[in-house]
Amino acid sequence: RREARAAGHALADATADARITGAIKAKLVASRDLSALNISVNTTAGVVTLSGYVASSEHIAKAIVLAMETEGVREVISTLQVQPKAKPRTP
Repeated sequence: RREARAAGHALADATADARITGAIKAKLVASRDLSALNISVNTTAGVVTLSGYVASSEHIAKAIVLAMETEGVREVISTLQVQPKAKPRTP
């Protein structure tokens, strides 16, 4: 019974983590400033890890706040890096 209960809790946790990840990705898609394609979201036991590249340090802060404001999130870890948009070359 303990094993079945533990498996049930693990499944519930995995479902909650998937819901959190999906909610954050949806917020990223809806954001004008942040790219859901450039930011990876991983959730384990309510701890969200954001990784990838954004255009500025302000965008890093915005992504962290966006994640923190999502229901079920206990902590946000960011390994986001700033990669400014390439400037067009002038001949």
